[in-house]
This record gives sequence, structure tokens and C-alpha cells, in this order.
Amino acid sequence: MIDSRGALEAVVRHAVELEDDYDDIAPTVTALAASGDTTLAPRLQEVLDRFLDEGNFYGRDLIAGVLAGIEGPAALPVLLRASARNLGDDQDSLQAEIVELLQTDRVTSRSVVRDFATGDTPELRRVGLWALGFVVEAQDVELLVAAATDADPEIRSMAVGSIPDPAGDDGAFDALVLALHDLNEQVRVSAANRLGYTGRVDAVAPLVALAADPTPRVRAMVAYALGRLGSREATPALQRLLHDPDRHVREDAAEALGSVGGPAAVGALLVLAADQDPQLRVQAAKALPKAADSDPRVAPQLTLLARDGEAAVRAATLSGLASASGRHSHREHLLVELVDDPDPMVRQRVAVVARLLAPDAAPAILRRYANDPDETLRRLAATQLERLTIPTVH
Repeated sequence: MIDSRGALEAVVRHAVELEDDYDDIAPTVTALAASGDTTLAPRLQEVLDRFLDEGNFYGRDLIAGVLAGIEGPAALPVLLRASARNLGDDQDSLQAEIVELLQTDRVTSRSVVRDFATGDTPELRRVGLWALGFVVEAQDVELLVAAATDADPEIRSMAVGSIPDPAGDDGAFDALVLALHDLNEQVRVSAANRLGYTGRVDAVAPLVALAADPTPRVRAMVAYALGRLGSREATPALQRLLHDPDRHVREDAAEALGSVGGPAAVGALLVLAADQDPQLRVQAAKALPKAADSDPRVAPQLTLLARDGEAAVRAATLSGLASASGRHSHREHLLVELVDDPDPMVRQRVAVVARLLAPDAAPAILRRYANDPDETLRRLAATQLERLTIPTVH
């Protein structure tokens, strides 16, 4: 039997003094969390409050883990309040504990986080809305739509990003469209992103209207969302975004045109593929494979790009082929053609995508690379070969 109180004080000393590595205290923390000693709850709460007041996020995380282990989902309110206190860290460990508790008992957890999401302070509402995103149900739409009009822009952004099933709920969909006009750019980004996953054709027009947004981040997300929707009605707007002043917007627009496909979209990408600027040809090489089924001009152009004089373009062609859905017959041929490319960067890309583009030929290719003069390629090949031999667990 563990001396739980003595163990707790040892953990507290460790968190305060930081004289030992975590590995030294880890067995004690694990044993405490598994002890089930609920009589420790008052002391744990006291210590947690102390660490929060002192800004000791390391100690906060240790105590939060013990609380979660001892009390289970009953510790959720305490951990959510701790998360609402900003100590300047990323909260990765604390949030991982919270998410595990949420998934342990979704029904009870959802009731708790809904209370937080309608709390009296912005801090509580923020953490509640964040947590609600992990257990959200269709019945939460009304709460989230209301939160999408909150005075706090961070709350509005979280609410917009968590709205469930806008594809089949006109009220939720309308709230997202309205959020496209929010004064805060992050809210507009969240709304555009969410609309991209609705699959609704009527999401195209409001997104196209946002393509002229003054903020590059928003325009980039618009391009991404239009690509997700895959509607050819978006082609003219994406063609304009190909000439955007911001490089990321241009790259996202090219990717989106590949997803949209069709003669006009492919035509715009073919212009990029023939440009003198190798960076534009890289964009075309990444995007065109997505449109391979929509236009017969794509396959011969990919062959040309795979033979481009710039190694970056040849490597980008492989990346584009690997990211495209479907199994096109020319994919394996192009990969095999580049197996002995003189540039190590291209051969490295071959190693990474071989099992996706040519699963039957991949083992032989990777074994050949085991003797390549490039050390990085040898390491990549060994890693990829190991992945081929690891059995899939069902």
C-alpha cells in the first residue's frame, strides 16, 4: 500500500524545488493517480490553487493528473477552472487530461461543459466552448449560435468552429455565413473553414464574396474551403486568387483549383506548369494530380513535370501524386522513372511516397536505397521499409 499523503507531499516538493527529473517522481505520480484515495481531494485542490496563483504550470499539470486519476470525470470542473487560468503555457498536458475525462463519460461531461460555456466570465465560457467541441451534439447548436455573437472574439471563434452539422441545419449554416462578416479575422477564418466542410453548394457564393477580404489569412482559408467544396462555380474566384499578392494565398488557390478540376481550373494550372518561374511549376505539380480524372491534359503534363529541369518540381510532382485520391495507372510509372534521379532530394521523396504510389515495387526500391550514397536517404529508406513490414492492427 502506498502512503498516499506522504507521496503527495513528495510530489509537491518536487514541483516546487525542481531538483530531480520527472523520471524520478513519475512512479510516485502514477501510484497516487491509481490510489483511489478520495480523501486527498481537499489537499489536492489546495495545492492546485497554490500552483495556479504562483504560475507554476508544471506543478499544476502534476496535480491535475493525480486529481483526474483519483476522481475521474468528477474532477472535470476543477480541471476546467484550472485551464481557464492563463499561465502563459500551451496547456498540452492539462488539456490532454481534460479530453480523456470528456471521452470517459460524454453525457455527464457535456452537461458540465455546457454550464461552463454559459458561465459568467469570458474565461469560463472560452474553456467551456473549447471542451464542448469534443462532446458536441446537435442539441448544442442553439447554444453555439448564441455564443457566436458573444462580445469576446475568441469566444465567437470557438463557437463558430464547434457548430455541429451545418450541412443539415439551416440555422447553423446561416450562423456561419453571418460570421463571415465578423470584424475579427480569426472568426472569419473559423467560419470559412467550417463552411468548407459542409459540402453545401450554397456555401460557395458567400465564400467567393469573402475572397476579397483584406486579410491574407482569410483569403487563404477561403481558397482552402472552396477547394474542399469542390464546386466549379468557385473557379473564377480561385483563378483571381492565383494572382494574389500573398504567396500562401496563391499556393492554396492552386491546390484548390486541382480539387475543383474541370477544363477552366486545369487550364489555369497548365499555365502555371509552363511558367518560367520554377516556384509556379512547383505549385502546378502539387495541384494537377488532384484533377487527373477531370481532364485528359493532366496526365501528359505530369509526365513533363516529372522530367522538369528543376529538382524541386520533380519532387513536387511526386508529392502531388501522393496526396491525390484515386489510383491512377501513371503514378507508379512516374515514380519508377524517378527512382534513380541524380538529385538526392528527389530520391528522398521517392522513398517517402513509394509505398503509396507503388506498393508492390516499394520494398525493392527501398532496399536498393539502403546502399545509396546519401545518408539521409538511407535513413528514410530504412524507416519506410520498417513501416512496410509492421502488421496493421485491427
